[in-house]
Amino acid sequence: MEHKNDNDRDEIDGLDETICPTDFQVKGMIVDDYINSVIVRPLVAGVTLHAIVDACHSATMLDLPYVCNAKEKRWVDNNPPSADYKGTSGGLAICISACRDDQEVVDSSTLCGRATLTHNLIQEMKKNPRLTYGALITSVQNKIDNAIEARGIKTWFLRKFFRTSFSQEVQISSSEKFDIYQKQFKL
Repeated sequence: MEHKNDNDRDEIDGLDETICPTDFQVKGMIVDDYINSVIVRPLVAGVTLHAIVDACHSATMLDLPYVCNAKEKRWVDNNPPSADYKGTSGGLAICISACRDDQEVVDSSTLCGRATLTHNLIQEMKKNPRLTYGALITSVQNKIDNAIEARGIKTWFLRKFFRTSFSQEVQISSSEKFDIYQKQFKL
């Protein structure tokens, strides 16, 4: 979920990404700034964090400094306008997200889970454990697109109810830039 940021210079789009736990109405949402401060910033040299976020509006859930635009094969600077540091203490943080911050994901129950990032990521890792990050997200994206197309979601359901065509682009964000087509994905 996205919500208005209290510090509009903390996010490029002015919106924080949040996780809504089941008790969020009582305890509140978990904001990306908090996730970054507790999980990302303490990472020291030699430590790698992988986060898999299978949720709407999730590309910058960890508030990492770089987001990879896989279509254009380049890293985009995601550092906040405020110049606040969002990196690690020497470690590497990598987040694979189901979609861009401005996108929603297809409800997994609609497609029996076949269009979820998690399902397809696990299937690809089992099939080929030596994939690069680039090959992995390309393959996962293709499987998600095929599952959506096979069910006619793009053409009927979303146009009828949301008056839009559907787009869900798998994203990689990181605390440092790397060649996603050369670096092997390892958990």
